[in-house]
Amino acid sequence: MLRTALLSLSLIVLGSVTIAQTNAPSPDYARLFDAIGMDESFDIVAAAGRRDAQDLEADMFDGLDPSGWRDVAAEIYNTDLLRAEFTAGFPESRMNEDELNAALAFWESDLGQRIVAAELTAWRAISDPEIEEAANEVYFLHLERNEPRLEILERFIEVNDFVELNLAGALNSNFSFYRGLSDGGAYGMDLPFDMMLAEVWGQEAEIRESVTLWLYSFQLMAYTDLSDADMEAYIAFSQSEAGQAYNAAIFTGFDMIYEVTSYRLGTAAGYFMSGEPL
Repeated sequence: MLRTALLSLSLIVLGSVTIAQTNAPSPDYARLFDAIGMDESFDIVAAAGRRDAQDLEADMFDGLDPSGWRDVAAEIYNTDLLRAEFTAGFPESRMNEDELNAALAFWESDLGQRIVAAELTAWRAISDPEIEEAANEVYFLHLERNEPRLEILERFIEVNDFVELNLAGALNSNFSFYRGLSDGGAYGMDLPFDMMLAEVWGQEAEIRESVTLWLYSFQLMAYTDLSDADMEAYIAFSQSEAGQAYNAAIFTGFDMIYEVTSYRLGTAAGYFMSGEPL
């Protein structure tokens, strides 16, 4: 029974790749995605997702045989699937031709490419819990010393609305996971919408604090080799119409990834928890 349920979910997940891949990005957007290193971003998201899925074994599957779970999690966090979902969710209409050209000019510049390389390197590194903890300590030390770089990062975060956008994405992903658990039969009944919503909103303060800490820790790591002038140029792009449109579109695409994968992971976990052991 469980094997059949997990197999069915795998077929649904993989089948959606073919559907979503019909929405291939236009050449200019493909060029933008290449400039900002989207393929490596998908690799990082997939690795983090598979690691989180493994953590569920200890948190949710106590006493159950986990056979098959990791295979299904690997299918959910398949990089081809993530790429397809991002492309399907990325709203090209968010950026007009002038905005797209301005974004390309920034990201394909020497500064833009240095930023991309630094952000991807830091993102991959901070995905390790031990490195994240060390990065947090660096942030706390900067706070203690009242380092000027924090004021620059604060403006950068505010201009891009990073706290609110990441918070909204995290809350939506958690809600999608609960929906998946319910639909997968984890509770033996359909959980009321209001109950799931209340549970998610109850996490808002904790997630906001976590998101804020992560943003500063990550950016201190990523931008350590960028001068203040480099950061001011990055802020100037972020403040521009092109920067605002780019940021909104990128978050929309990633929100699609996280909501879809969270729901699928929750559904798979629900099947696993309610099915017969292998």
